Amino acid sequence: MPQPTPLPAAWPALPTELDGVAVTPADRARYPYLSSSYMRVGTPDLILMARDVDDAAAAVGYAAGLRAAVGQVPFSVRSGGHGISGASTNDGGVVLDLSALNRVEVLGADLVRVQAGAIWGDVAAELSGHGLVITSGNMGDTGVGGLATAGGIGYFVRAHGLTLDLIRRATIVTADGAVHVVDAEHEPDLFWALRGGGTQAGVVVDLDLEARRIGEDDVVVIHQASQQIVDDLPGYVHAWGDLMRGAPREFTSFLMLQRLPDGRHLSVARNVWADTDIAAAQPAVSDFARLAPLVQHDASLMPYSGIVPTPRSPKVGQQHIQMRDALVDVADRALGERVAEALRHDVASLVELRSLGGIVADLPAPATAFGHRHQEVLVSLWAQPRGIAAIDRAWEPVEAVASGVYSAYTSDTRARQAELAWPGETGRRLRAISERVDPALLFDAGLTLRASAE
Repeated sequence: MPQPTPLPAAWPALPTELDGVAVTPADRARYPYLSSSYMRVGTPDLILMARDVDDAAAAVGYAAGLRAAVGQVPFSVRSGGHGISGASTNDGGVVLDLSALNRVEVLGADLVRVQAGAIWGDVAAELSGHGLVITSGNMGDTGVGGLATAGGIGYFVRAHGLTLDLIRRATIVTADGAVHVVDAEHEPDLFWALRGGGTQAGVVVDLDLEARRIGEDDVVVIHQASQQIVDDLPGYVHAWGDLMRGAPREFTSFLMLQRLPDGRHLSVARNVWADTDIAAAQPAVSDFARLAPLVQHDASLMPYSGIVPTPRSPKVGQQHIQMRDALVDVADRALGERVAEALRHDVASLVELRSLGGIVADLPAPATAFGHRHQEVLVSLWAQPRGIAAIDRAWEPVEAVASGVYSAYTSDTRARQAELAWPGETGRRLRAISERVDPALLFDAGLTLRASAE
């Protein structure tokens, strides 16, 4: 007879259907590779490896019952385990792991069903052979569920929008363990909330996403990689902002900015033109190359799957960098001055700029729970883990001009960040939905409106 899963003494026994998917610290073979995330070493007492939506619903039900029985036991949800906040694991609690739900299925000419535990590198590999792409992030190891429900600012963002803008249907498990299939016409409040609200309305198990066609098979795009030495960082940021403001939507630019020992700066860029029209791309590619003296430069066709590297690294808390981000209205000289000031702090490893605008700005702010549509740039600080006060001091110049926060790209889960992530009417509507479908606040991990305020 199978033995019951070993659990802390005060915890209720697992329901029979979950015994077969449970991993505890006693499982020395699997637990070390499932207990932590990319950003955090975790020591949960129970990991539930869902095999299907029924397992996910049962896991949510067990976590809710556990809290009702013994009090505030941590509960985390993990899709790829890459999340910047580290909230996909915990100490002494329960983790619902969706990584076995990783199927990618092309449903039709432009519709793809993706389970939340898939990683974006696998999505790219599968879709490329069909001539299709879905904008995501810039790292293939990132899980679908976490990124798609928070935003998705990837290399096609100006041409195709945020990842969440492409969601057409979803299966979501709410805090009461109920399973809902939602879209614009069926339970539209839940559908609205999951597009930008993360887990604040529940756990998304799968998504139907609208893909975009680039060719017939084996998708390639124009990829520009460069390194430039920058003497005048404020002027460089201003010129980059002007370039991106006038660039065709097909062109998206990501910059990594570092301060050099001599006080100058290094800009490492990865830019993508979202198709293979070399003649159309040439002006933007050439204008970018002229922004500052080039140390390295390559502009060439690259496979779609190649722009989202997928090392498939075990998640064992190996990344110690702390992240902050700000959505900023205008990329101009004043922003460049603030970035330069932030980089003068020893705690600052680099500052990243991601261009926005394009089709992102076409959607009205109230359309989804991601209410940031007018900003030109996402600015992010990669900081050494030397304490929150030191990071605050470095980030203050940029944070002072933030009009929003991208919830998926910050390690800071304090209330001010939640207010910036979901401001005004967006926040009021999301909070109301969360209070209705999760009155006991089961989904309180990471940056959330209700938990971060407590």
